[in-house]
Amino acid sequence: MVINPRAGGAGLSSDLPPFIVSTDCFSSFPTGNVAESSLLSVAPPGISLEDASHIAKRVFGVSGEIRILSSERDSNFYIRLTSGEQALLKITNVAENRDVTAMQTAALAHIAAVNPSLPVQRICQTLSGEPWEMIEGPSGQEHVARLLTFIDGTMLHAATPRSTVYQGIGVLLAQLTKALRGFFHPAAGHALQWDIKHAGRLRPMLEAVENSDLRKRLALLLDRFDAEIAPQLPRLRTQIVHNDFNPHNLVVDRVDASRLTGIIDFGDMVHTPIICDLAVACSYHITDDAEPLRRAADIVGGYFSVLPLDEEELTLLPDLIRLRHLTTLAITSWRARRYPENASYIMRNAAASLRGLDVIDQIGAATTAQVLRAAALSAKQEHVQ
Repeated sequence: MVINPRAGGAGLSSDLPPFIVSTDCFSSFPTGNVAESSLLSVAPPGISLEDASHIAKRVFGVSGEIRILSSERDSNFYIRLTSGEQALLKITNVAENRDVTAMQTAALAHIAAVNPSLPVQRICQTLSGEPWEMIEGPSGQEHVARLLTFIDGTMLHAATPRSTVYQGIGVLLAQLTKALRGFFHPAAGHALQWDIKHAGRLRPMLEAVENSDLRKRLALLLDRFDAEIAPQLPRLRTQIVHNDFNPHNLVVDRVDASRLTGIIDFGDMVHTPIICDLAVACSYHITDDAEPLRRAADIVGGYFSVLPLDEEELTLLPDLIRLRHLTTLAITSWRARRYPENASYIMRNAAASLRGLDVIDQIGAATTAQVLRAAALSAKQEHVQ
């Protein structure tokens, strides 16, 4: 493990703890947490602002202005130090598999080592020199506490992006995928419901989808997944990927966005076909205008310019995008019914998912594949020139 002597970089003063930069596979957390299968049904840790402030000071030696941030599973806190530097205190859900949390932490340290130019958060060490510490929550259960750097800027979902941003999404995702290509962790094979390759497990959740016609459409799509798509996935290139490249996890330079400046939230990392990762990114950028696939095509073109795709991957891409929409609609409907007080946050992507599903259903998977393939080939020709 390599630890940067100063969080601010060589020769720069910083009130943040030093960063951890490493290509080592961190050892796992102590066992004893709730089974991972219950993660979707366990509420966030419920850490108060006062407790978060004490944890930040006692464990990491930092203090300052602190406020709570919205999160579906964890307790997250923004901290502005007196120096003006910013940090994120992350208290992980007790149901999160601790080996998975160790994997996410190690991945950020790995990226910092192999491609430090990628705009991802850095892991700050504890006062005892570790990447994390176990803390006790209000219910008496133990949670993982980590301090990360905070990437300031405007979130993509709150911006009005220029057209060039979409190609940039593809480029940045491909660069991140390449940076993670040499990374592996024993927890990478965990079963995550947001992983498209596990779409077949969503059937029990469909009963929470209130619209009966939509529920039938989703059931038919799962039938197609089981019969035709799932059997093809083992033949595709796989590795550990981000798996949640959505507009709530991408930071841009300003409201009138011209470029991406940050990637956050590696909480859905998993070992899966890389084309599933690209499908997730594309799924959030299908529109209802005259060119509904234009943004997704730009993303595919940008990705292909850095990391070319196989023909089989391109052919499956539209169906995988639809399956991401299905996943969003099924899981968010199920969770919103279980946690009505947080329903607006949980359902924030439902309308876009329904729109994306409608568009591909109307255009057709084969025609959608042709459009995305053309964008990929165009990017290839531009790269050769």
